[in-house]
Amino acid sequence: MPGGGPLPMLLAALLASASLQLSSQGPGQASLRLCFDRPDAPIRYELLVTTQGPAGRSRSRHQGTADRPCPVRNDLRLPASTQVDARLVWWLDGVEQAPVERRVIIE
Repeated sequence: MPGGGPLPMLLAALLASASLQLSSQGPGQASLRLCFDRPDAPIRYELLVTTQGPAGRSRSRHQGTADRPCPVRNDLRLPASTQVDARLVWWLDGVEQAPVERRVIIE
């Protein structure tokens, strides 16, 4: 099938991947990074970050089109004993990919 069809979409899906990194960076700090290895592919994403701890509960949503390899890079400062959950839903060529979830507890 020249120029399109299911085979190129399938190959693109096999070659693209998402990397969601959420890690503790020391007392009261965490790092959040979202990267895609195929920024040239039509990738749309929605990242939901929830925190719950001594300061209460909060939610933030990051969404958009991946126009660079790492569209989200955040350093977080939170009280100790805060739990941070991140959930990524993403689409490649309009096809939803497997969600990615991460959790860390800030010390």
